Order: sequence, then C-alpha cells, then structure tokens
Amino acid sequence: MKTILLISLVLFFSGCASSKVEMVVTVHNPSTFNRNYEIAEVEWKEIQQKLNLKSGEDIIITNSSKEQVPFQIVLNGENNGDKLIFLTSVDAGKEESYTILKGKPETFQPLVYGRFVPERKDDFTWENNRSAFRVYGPALKATGEISNGMDYWSKKTEELIIDKWYENDLAKVASYHADYGEGLDFYKVGRTLGLGMTAPLDNDTLCLGHNFVTAEIIDNGPLRFTVKFTYDPYLAGNQETIETRIISLDAYSFFNKITNVFEADTTLLTVATGIVMPVDNPEIIAETTTFGDNVGIIAYETPEDKQNGTIFTAAIHPQGFREIKVSNGHFIGINNYQPGQQYTYYVGGGWSKAGFENFNSWQEFVILQKNKIDNPLIVKVN
Repeated sequence: MKTILLISLVLFFSGCASSKVEMVVTVHNPSTFNRNYEIAEVEWKEIQQKLNLKSGEDIIITNSSKEQVPFQIVLNGENNGDKLIFLTSVDAGKEESYTILKGKPETFQPLVYGRFVPERKDDFTWENNRSAFRVYGPALKATGEISNGMDYWSKKTEELIIDKWYENDLAKVASYHADYGEGLDFYKVGRTLGLGMTAPLDNDTLCLGHNFVTAEIIDNGPLRFTVKFTYDPYLAGNQETIETRIISLDAYSFFNKITNVFEADTTLLTVATGIVMPVDNPEIIAETTTFGDNVGIIAYETPEDKQNGTIFTAAIHPQGFREIKVSNGHFIGINNYQPGQQYTYYVGGGWSKAGFENFNSWQEFVILQKNKIDNPLIVKVN
C-alpha cells in the first residue's frame, strides 16, 4: 500500500513539474469601432517573473486560435523600462485573450526597418509597411543643404523598400523620385519643418535647427523602429537651444510618435509643430487645404501633382494646441513649453494613390487616429 501511495505521489508531482507555466493577457477595445493591427504593451519584467524566465529562454505568444503572434521586446523610447509589444486586432467593445508561455517562437517577417545611409550623404531613413520617412545628416549639411525637417516617401506596397530604392537610385537604374509601381519621393522639404517637426517660435519667427549630428537606433523591429537624433545648439531668439528627438514608428501605423526635448536657459518657450506649405499665397491656399482643431489636430493637403497625385499630412497633439494658424510658410500648431520636458505628439502622411481618395477621407482617418490615441487599448495581465 505504501509503495502504491509513493508511486502516486511521484506521478502527481512530476506531472505538476512538467505542466506548462503560462500567463493570459486580455486586450479590451473601448472604442465603438474595430481596432485592427495595433500594438499592445506589457511590462517585460512582469512576464519574466510570472514565467520564471531564465537567461536565454524564449517565449511565444498565441491568440485564441492557438496561432503564434508577432512580438518584440522594446525599450519604449529611452530608459523607460523594457516592454513586450505584440500585434492585436480587437472588434468594437470586445476583448481578445492572448497566452504567453515559454517556447521557441516562429520567425516573423519584419514590418519596420531603418538605417543610417552614408552612401547618400548621411541620410537617415526609416519605414514600415505603410510609409517611409527621412531626415538629413552631416554630409548633406557640408554641401550647404541645411534642413532638420522630415521628408515623406509615398508607398503603395507593403514591402520594405529603403535599401532597394537607394541602391537603384545610386546606380542610376531607377530614381526614387519616379514611381515604378511601388511609390516615390515627391514631397518637398527644403529649409522647413517638412512633415510635422517642431521648433521654437520667437516673436512669430520659426527658429530652425540644422541637420542631425548623431542618430542612435533604440528599437529595431520587427514591429517597432525607434531612433534618437541629436542636434548642434542653435539660437531661438537670444536663447541657445539644444534639441533632441526620439522618433518611433510601429508596424501598420501611418503615424510616427515624436518626442522632442528642448534645453534652454529660460523657464518658458513657445514651440510650433509645423507642416510646410507652398510659399506663394499660403493664406489663400489654406482656405481649402487645411483642417485645424485646437483639441489636437492640424492637417494639410499638398498641391496636386498631375502625375503623382496628392500627399495628405497631419500632426496630432494629444493635449491639444493653444493656437493654430498659417505662419512662416507653414500650417502650425502652437503651444507653451517648459524647457527640459518631453513634448510628445504624432505625425504622419497618406497618399491619394494608396488608400485615401481625397482630403475629406484623410481628415476622417486622422480624427479616428486621434480617438485611438485618446482611448488606448486596455491591456490586463490575468
């Protein structure tokens, strides 16, 4: 009898030891519309503790259909603690459950990418499966081309195209300023803020910095790309200003998350987030091509290119703008700013040849995006 009991206990405890340790995460959609291909975040330390993860051990995430889901461990900007992010789709007012456990994950196709491009005068360019963006580096400044604005590349493919477009352009096989079926670069930046960058505003004058000095990749896919840019000091009025930018782009998103920090020896700055406009009569153009909302949206429709179509642009500030107007050749949203604090907002673009029929459809999309920012998915660890 003792022998049978001993065997039973051994089997019981060995069964417990071999059972899978797992945790369940629920993602709730608080919106009245479906939320597809968005990013959910969980504290990485919490996962490590609950799963008793040891160094070198991998995890997998599965949905309710037991299919593996793409994920990534990120720094969440910079020095804010590691996060686990994963792709999720949740219907309006519903929730989805995901299981996290130890295991060998599948290899997922990267949906974001970016790099320093020294072969093209120190560009830094990044993309996801929707759009691509670029800022200009030291080598271009040395030629006299100075700009710290952001460029926008229109895409109509979900493929990652940066390397291909640069290689073909530099080899004079195919210019990325022409559309060969995947999209092109026809956005005009010059000495402006380009697509939605931010600068100090002194007595109604935009104080523009120069090309970036350093670029540090913080997160590098497959779902999120994050880079930190530093700049040489420049004057905002009579105040020397030091600027850094952290730019983050998620898979499937049309919008970058931008976090600016301006350092200056003053207690208050005025800053303006701006979208470049044509220099000829911008006030007249603004009557039909802009959409502004002080609760946090500025949007602009660029002049139509007869061959390549129209680019639609927008910036979203979650806390809203103090004032919106046309100034300095830009459509700008203005706010008071305390030096040293993070100034976080979102910037993106759409294209008439890739899903946006007209400016009205773009406005509706941007308003929906603002709603998503204001009402994030609710993630709960069970």
